[in-house]
Amino acid sequence: MEKRRYSFYLRPSFAMSRAQVEMHQLLSQQYGLQTAGKFMPHTTVKGFFRSNASPDEIVSLLTPALSYHQPFIVYNNGVHAYGKAGIVLRIQHIPHGARNAALQALHQTTLNILLPLVHPQCNFTPVEWCGERFDAHLTLAMADIPPQHFDEILDFVREAEPIGPPSFVAHTLQLFAFTSENWSGAWWQSLQWELLYSWRLQDT
Repeated sequence: MEKRRYSFYLRPSFAMSRAQVEMHQLLSQQYGLQTAGKFMPHTTVKGFFRSNASPDEIVSLLTPALSYHQPFIVYNNGVHAYGKAGIVLRIQHIPHGARNAALQALHQTTLNILLPLVHPQCNFTPVEWCGERFDAHLTLAMADIPPQHFDEILDFVREAEPIGPPSFVAHTLQLFAFTSENWSGAWWQSLQWELLYSWRLQDT
């Protein structure tokens, strides 16, 4: 099976990136968690996908579409638990609870371009939260949280709130390539990544 997967991410601001990395490092030191810290700070716009398209093809399709999007404000909605599987900072909503329309529009543009490029045997895209189920977030812990310690770790993270700034301007998007020895199993154990391309949204 092809070892490469692509992902398309929104890069947080410096302050938010630093806060996310500090939490990764603290959870590694305190609880031995490693998986979230194997990633660069990011918000997933389109997660892992297998494709026969080359990076140049993907970039050539995304570039003109992204020219229609401008920088926008992302709001920190605080710590949230996904069941017993993950701990994140949600950034899906603006103050007072409505979805962030600019973020949702960027996600939809991305799906329209990338879904036709997804390999039919991709094992991530069919189970991805996308479209109306999209829930933008910054991951603090995932995949390797011991179930018996989840509640303790969640309480520990919540003691740190507020984590990062209350908002930041979203303007940088990035395409990454990932490799793993076992995409159908514990992929995170051998995960490696490479930044392929960056875009900066411009005011028009």
